[in-house]
Amino acid sequence: MTAAVETIRDAPFTIGGRTFHSRLMVGTGKYRDNETMVRAIEASGAEIVTVAVRRVDLDRTREAGILYHLDPKKYFLLANTAGCHTAEDAVRYARLAREGGGFNEFIKLEVIGDQETLLGRSRRTGSRYSPTRTRTSSPRCGSRTRAARR
Repeated sequence: MTAAVETIRDAPFTIGGRTFHSRLMVGTGKYRDNETMVRAIEASGAEIVTVAVRRVDLDRTREAGILYHLDPKKYFLLANTAGCHTAEDAVRYARLAREGGGFNEFIKLEVIGDQETLLGRSRRTGSRYSPTRTRTSSPRCGSRTRAARR
């Protein structure tokens, strides 16, 4: 079932000589499958889609890969260096995106200082931090909401 969504456009803005009509940028991670990803991106109305170069297959001919499903004529594919822990790694993956991945000249640069910066502490890793310590109570808070906060 496809629902029609009215797209609200922002005033055009230009970055590095490229003009965009939507300020929304969406990523390609965390989707159940490629079909869901494509539908979500289309529904968002975003023109800019970020792609973690470290985490995707850069071969656009493989149907199982993310890039196979994203038309670079329709979306501005913004390569990012998510998951890189050093500047050297980030530069290497930025070059890989431009030269081997066929991305454009733009890059979303991400360098993670340490695992905690990326993921935070969680109860699964046995750390001292517990999200329940910072939780606030609400009389309208159902069991699903409480579970989601854990």
